[in-house]
Amino acid sequence: METEEETSVRHLNLAPLIDHLRSRHLNLELHNPILDEVERVVTFYLWNLSGELVGYQQYRPEGEKRPNNDPRSGKYFTYRKRPTHTVWGVESLHLTPNLLFVTEGLFDAARLTERGYSAIAVLSNDPPYDLRNWLRCLNRRVIAVCDNDKAGKKLAKFGHTAVYTNEKDLGDSTDEEITELLRSIL
Repeated sequence: METEEETSVRHLNLAPLIDHLRSRHLNLELHNPILDEVERVVTFYLWNLSGELVGYQQYRPEGEKRPNNDPRSGKYFTYRKRPTHTVWGVESLHLTPNLLFVTEGLFDAARLTERGYSAIAVLSNDPPYDLRNWLRCLNRRVIAVCDNDKAGKKLAKFGHTAVYTNEKDLGDSTDEEITELLRSIL
């Protein structure tokens, strides 16, 4: 059993990681990631479309950004059981409004869930085509929020409507830029 002093020290060690995640607009209570204060790694669970845990994404704030999917040094490492479809953010799905945002990355989706919208991240620059069929079966208006690049053009096909961000990812946008983007959509 952990002593009160050990708990206090552990929370002090986690504070910088928690502060970083909050600065990225992640709702820790809603998304409930696993925090490793020693390795400075955040692990997000990935669920399939039936609610089964089928993978995870690790995030290292100080990791290398190049797309190597290296579990020890990369900024992001994603594992998912194949061939099942996985997304991040299923816990944000609300029955109302009849709207769902789809993004590439989880910090992009977090900017929208922070404002009370349902948003999922496909965690890929080339999501599987079958995911599009699943999104169409949700009986919701699906809005793909896309980066203005080749991957964004692929993601655009997954929404009933597609909007493009300017030079930055949605996760790196200012509150004013997100307000303006939402105003142009809704």
